[in-house]
Amino acid sequence: MVSSFRLIEGAIDGWGDQDKMSLSKQALDLGRGPTLADASWERGISVLPGAVRRFYPANTVIAREHRAKSFILVVTAGWAAFGKTLRNGSRLIVDFALPREISLVEFCGEGGETVTALSDVTAIELTGPVHTCFSRYPQSVCEAILLAEARRHSRVAEHLAGVSRRGPVERTAHLLLELGCRAHRSATSYPDRFECPLTQAELADALGLSAVHVSRVLKDLRESGLASFRNGVVELHDHAGLIKTAGFDRSYISN
Repeated sequence: MVSSFRLIEGAIDGWGDQDKMSLSKQALDLGRGPTLADASWERGISVLPGAVRRFYPANTVIAREHRAKSFILVVTAGWAAFGKTLRNGSRLIVDFALPREISLVEFCGEGGETVTALSDVTAIELTGPVHTCFSRYPQSVCEAILLAEARRHSRVAEHLAGVSRRGPVERTAHLLLELGCRAHRSATSYPDRFECPLTQAELADALGLSAVHVSRVLKDLRESGLASFRNGVVELHDHAGLIKTAGFDRSYISN
């Protein structure tokens, strides 16, 4: 790991010793939590070869399915959704990209998903494809990219289990707990509240339910004293109760 620290420091020409020490420390911390450790990583990522800063207004399409595209998206602010659109016009949201997370956008021809900014999104884009990163970026950055890819596979597996086998209340509680952990950026604790820019329709697309059904489920969670979702804010009133209801094991996002 020490050698990977030196690779990072060599890539940041002109930084002071204190900045370099801070970035090295955060490279170590990166593997311990579900997201990028703190803002010093943003600075380190932004000066990597080929890094470009982007701004996407809310509802902007960042990448579209069926169009070949390959890059690594490091979200610094805002939320984005990865979705599949079916022939009948309905949509399934497969995954979300949250602040200080690395997302891989690697589509080839007929594959991939549409990536949409749910709120105003600022991001740093690194040139893909992913397999070429190992010749261009420090080892610790490559490890972070691989870790992000592994976690994404784990999240998608949980979402598939949710829409196919969990009941509506169970799957909604599970998703709210996941989003809370990721928004809170903690591997050990749950937030009491967090900002969530999803509309009820977008939440329905992520849960595989109708918007009307989601409204009923949220009412059930609220009346049960477990959680509430109003005006863009999710409140988790009873962590233990939600975890039991959802059968939630956070290891898939914090290992």
